[in-house]
Amino acid sequence: AEDGIRDQPRSRGLGDVYKRQQPMAAAVSYTEDDIKSLDWREHIRLRPGMYIGKLGDGSSADDGIYILLKEALDNSVDEFVMGHGKEITIEIDEESRVEVRDYGRGIPLGKLMDCAAKINTGAKYDSKVFKKSVGLNGVGTKAVNALSSSFIVSSTREGKTKSANFELGILTNEDLNNSDEKNGTYVEFKPDQSIFKNYKYRLEYVEKMIKFYVYLNPGLTIKLNGNKFKSDSGLKDLIEDQSNSQDFLYPIIHLRGDDIEVAITHSRTQYSEEYYSFVNGQHTTQGGTHQSAFRESLVKTVRDFFGKPYEASDIRKSIIASISASKPWAD
Repeated sequence: AEDGIRDQPRSRGLGDVYKRQQPMAAAVSYTEDDIKSLDWREHIRLRPGMYIGKLGDGSSADDGIYILLKEALDNSVDEFVMGHGKEITIEIDEESRVEVRDYGRGIPLGKLMDCAAKINTGAKYDSKVFKKSVGLNGVGTKAVNALSSSFIVSSTREGKTKSANFELGILTNEDLNNSDEKNGTYVEFKPDQSIFKNYKYRLEYVEKMIKFYVYLNPGLTIKLNGNKFKSDSGLKDLIEDQSNSQDFLYPIIHLRGDDIEVAITHSRTQYSEEYYSFVNGQHTTQGGTHQSAFRESLVKTVRDFFGKPYEASDIRKSIIASISASKPWAD
């Protein structure tokens, strides 16, 4: 019996596995030589997803090449929000080279290089200069620069234009000249093919992005390859353009305040709730506290007006609404 027990195979425990793995673990060294420091350009190119999300080839509206355009465009829109420049022009050619020109104040010439190639640099840390902007981290333009095979930025202020040219984020030329052009900023870039494989801009995605910008900024004109986009009625225009007006149960209710705008109607045929919500010009596709507060306030208002405890789901069923809130980041 003892021999029988002795001959049975012994089960293997975690200790055996650990012992077998020890030689492999011991063979991997970890020294000071393994610690590396990357400059801003190298880090962005090594980990682009940290800065622009997915890469893609332009076949989806959230692919990285559209984020690059958005980063360049956001700065121009922020100038309009602060009361400087009512028109932005965008050109995208067949080779997917992008040009964005605004007529705002222009980047201060002495800081043009820092704004284009020095991480965590920008004017939006100062709430007096940009009170309600989207980008606040001083990263966006630098990401566009580093992820483009060619990148040009120029600023015109008070009769002078300063320009800087880059390739893959590396400065190749810089100059300063007298100019009779209007004040403003010009950015030109071509996304790097080695990062964005076989990409192509789909103009229908760009047009949708531009429409949202003009809905949120009535009075702003954006031209894309010569086509003009402008909204006079803000979120009211958004709902009319995104939905079938013949299906509206009643005319759109459109309300504006200093820091908030809402547009509301109900559908005759759909049963679900449909919302377009924004904060400081950023499309909040996942909702947020501003959207939740709107939904709760709508229910409370209807209940208080009629003095009846209607079910919240009945009040909100079939609603089509858009909400835009502006908030100073210093708060």
